[in-house]
Formats: sequence, structure tokens, C-alpha cells
Amino acid sequence: MLTILEKADLLQSVEIFQEFRTQSLARVAAIAQEAHFEARQRLFGENEAADGMFVILEGEVTLTRLGAQERKLTKGQVAGAFSLLANQPQAETATANRPVHALRIGQQDLFDAMTEDFEVTRGILRSLAGMAASR
Repeated sequence: MLTILEKADLLQSVEIFQEFRTQSLARVAAIAQEAHFEARQRLFGENEAADGMFVILEGEVTLTRLGAQERKLTKGQVAGAFSLLANQPQAETATANRPVHALRIGQQDLFDAMTEDFEVTRGILRSLAGMAASR
């Protein structure tokens, strides 16, 4: 079981959390729950409610849309973030290719953290703006 400091350290290397101040990153780490998935187990399905996002710590996840493979995610990448933040149904299905260890951040917990700590909101906005600008 990871400590809050260990989770914060892992999250800091993830693109969407790189703009966070240490205290705000610790707040997100505190709400992140460890999740384990077996090979071929779904993390979430296309058109399902986006109630969480997953930071991949170990393993590999395939994202499919309309049954066609879109891309693969590995360590340090996030599944479900954009749907969660947009409060939209999941646009893809995420399935573990092999055993996956991840951090799950629930939508309501994240929204609560964003309400309580503007630096969390600012960090997400900066990261999203940076990602959009680099595409």
C-alpha cells in the first residue's frame, strides 16, 4: 500500500499533474485510491458514466472506441481524464492487457478538491492548456 508521499511522487511525473504545487499534489494523492486489474479486465466502458480516472503505475491498458483499438497506455499515462473533467460519458473502453496497478481518482473527490483548493483547479487548467497548445 502506497503512502500519500509515494502517491504524490508518482503523480508528479504524470503530465496532467506536473503543474501542481506540492501541497495541492498531496491533496490529490490523498484522494487517489490504489486499484488492481487482471489481464482482460475492464477499467471502464465506452458510454459509461465517467466517475473516475486512472493513472497507470504498472502494466498496459488498451483504449478502444467502437470496437477498434485507439491506443495503448503504460506507466505514467492517464485513462479517463478528459471525460471525467468534461462530465461526459467515457468516450472509450479501457481494458488491461496484462495485470495493471493504478491510482483511481474519483470524480466527486477531484471536484471537491478543486473547490477546496484553487491551486488544484489552476494546476489542471495549466496542464490542459499546455497539452492543447502542444498538439
